[in-house]
Amino acid sequence: MPSLLVVGAGLAGLRAVEGARQAGWSGPITIVGDEPHPPYDRPPLSKAALASDEQPGVPMLRSSEVIQELQVRHLSGVRVDGLDTAHRTVTTSAGDLGYDALVIATGSTATTLPGLTGLPGVHVLRRYDDALAVRDSLARSRRVVIVGAGFIGSEIASAARARGIEVTVVEASSRPLERAVGPLAAGRLMQLHADAGVRLLTRTTVSGVRTSDRGVDEVELSTGETLAADAVVLGIGARPATAWLADSGVALDARSGGVLCDRRLATSAPGVWAAGDVACVDGERNEHWTAAGEQGRVAGANAAGATEVFASVPFAWSTWHGHRIQVVGETTAADEEDHGDGFILYRREGRPVGAVGIDSPGPVARLRRALAAQPRSDVRAHLAGAGGVVPARE
Repeated sequence: MPSLLVVGAGLAGLRAVEGARQAGWSGPITIVGDEPHPPYDRPPLSKAALASDEQPGVPMLRSSEVIQELQVRHLSGVRVDGLDTAHRTVTTSAGDLGYDALVIATGSTATTLPGLTGLPGVHVLRRYDDALAVRDSLARSRRVVIVGAGFIGSEIASAARARGIEVTVVEASSRPLERAVGPLAAGRLMQLHADAGVRLLTRTTVSGVRTSDRGVDEVELSTGETLAADAVVLGIGARPATAWLADSGVALDARSGGVLCDRRLATSAPGVWAAGDVACVDGERNEHWTAAGEQGRVAGANAAGATEVFASVPFAWSTWHGHRIQVVGETTAADEEDHGDGFILYRREGRPVGAVGIDSPGPVARLRRALAAQPRSDVRAHLAGAGGVVPARE
């Protein structure tokens, strides 16, 4: 009986298993993950997990009963080392695993800075164990330096300020998320940090960290300033976990390192699909939760013989200092319009293509539905012809 192998036990991997079963896959399914935990949800790691007074449990994606109903074999704590597409074999720390269909969902790994990896008191936040380490560090700190003012860095800054910690955020660009949302929305996000008492240093990078036996002492900046600190958290992005695919025959994007695939999530290798952070769909990577879940479902269904197309509208959300931030559609290379009440609309050639909402869930939801309802062959074509729908205001 044909076997399905899913490499990566996160959201995309689990949804690939569900998508395959829903599409009629009746054969054995194995899901492989390098962590000791069952498949879990990552967004709470930089939100609720850091705010909890008690050690948070693993935020499981599905109950053990649901996992059992899926009839999937979960190999935890197993590292993947290579892929032989000619013989349809994945090399792992637990031995070789054969497959008839394969879904690559290995996600991404946190980006670090040269010379800082492994230093005591310097953290990244990508996994459950990372979240526990950051949480424990915040509990012992009076002053924290966070590198990067994107979603992860800003959520950690929010959690730290809620604990009364003195927070400095070091950001290389002129505003938080400016390349992703443009100057107007980025300015609004910058103000959220200022209102919460966060010191935000823009156009600045870290040149070094001084440590002692107790951990971090000081952070040296490109401006020549030195900051006293008890901990440093790096929130400067992530890179696709594709090193194990070297010489596999699976084509990778030269710029991002992601797995190249089409809208059906098929890769250059027969019988191999990709989903989630690792997937580069038509030249674009989407590292957000909603995309990972939908890509996983589509990849799993297509591995089972379906012909579905991934075409969801981009969507992401975050919480900074008690404010809910939502980003929908396309927010780059477009004209920004401030509609007040924290709602910023993006247009191309006069047509709405996306929005950023700060505490504006109603308008964002209506625009998201309007964009999703339009017929399209792919997301980019749809957004280019969004039809001039203007969301009603609350």
